[in-house]
Amino acid sequence: MDKKTLKLAIILIILIALAYFYQGPFKDWKSDLGKPDNFLAKIDASQIDKIEIIKNGETAVLIKENDKWKIAGTKDFYVEENLADSLNKALGEAISADVELAGSNKDKKSEFKTDLEQGVKVRLFLNAENEIANFVIGKTGNDFSTYVSESNLDETYKIKINLSGLFSRDSWYDKTIFSSDKEKIAKIRFQYPGREFTITKTHQPEAGPPLAEKHENTETLETEKLEYEWEGISPYEFSVDENKIDEILNIMSNLIAAKIPEQTFDGTGLEKNLIIAQATGEGIDNILMVGGALQNGSTALRDYGANAEEELYYAKKGDSDNIYLITKEQRDELDKNIKDLE
Repeated sequence: MDKKTLKLAIILIILIALAYFYQGPFKDWKSDLGKPDNFLAKIDASQIDKIEIIKNGETAVLIKENDKWKIAGTKDFYVEENLADSLNKALGEAISADVELAGSNKDKKSEFKTDLEQGVKVRLFLNAENEIANFVIGKTGNDFSTYVSESNLDETYKIKINLSGLFSRDSWYDKTIFSSDKEKIAKIRFQYPGREFTITKTHQPEAGPPLAEKHENTETLETEKLEYEWEGISPYEFSVDENKIDEILNIMSNLIAAKIPEQTFDGTGLEKNLIIAQATGEGIDNILMVGGALQNGSTALRDYGANAEEELYYAKKGDSDNIYLITKEQRDELDKNIKDLE
């Protein structure tokens, strides 16, 4: 290769390198020039072990316990699993998300709802006491981004992730009481003051060939087959209409509380054993205790927006001290006599 050709090759290489630099690193640097830093960027989301959320003057505190978020001040209430996953994901995305300056005037915070009166204040902690972030979540932008502001600064930023929908909720309590396979329930015991009875699922054998083989002239191909039936076994044997216990099976397998009350037993009537229902079966031992009604005008609800006309009843599981509120309809479905099921 002669000198002229070598020089041309070197110039070409330099031009290619300059083009790459201009279109790549230089372009990225120019684009980032003046862009505000994400004030959450230095946080390791996996190390956050306490979150304080203040909305409308009410404070919810979540404590990480064995990779689950527990409601502080309760014995056994946790954030529902799917919601906890969304919370962890949102924190990780917020830490790595791009931000842009939306406004630098403190008086404009109310427009973005990043003021303390309208926004949701969030505090993040390490080791439960070491505060590492303190910010206010405001309204959602048209592109599902969120306006946020550090509590002690005038600036409001726009972060490209929807935090408002997650943190603006009224309750963090998991309202799930039971979550079981309805078909696996094999026995239900009902206990009330002064009386008790039990029903059980009795499996029956398949009953022979199809009816069409017995009656050649019939057009129906139904089979004489019965997998199981329900019957009463205590205090005496009695028949049970399966249609009359279907809703009971639904309640004792998959029950969601209507509300979460203040966690105190005073005034709940749960100690009177007014109704105790126990559903057992393969891997299932669900015990529900139902007490008295929540009195109208009670200020015990943690779950805001309760309908004063709605009649709710205190309930708890047999293996937990968590107190829930269920509807009158659910309570009445469990308040049965033997004749109600026949």
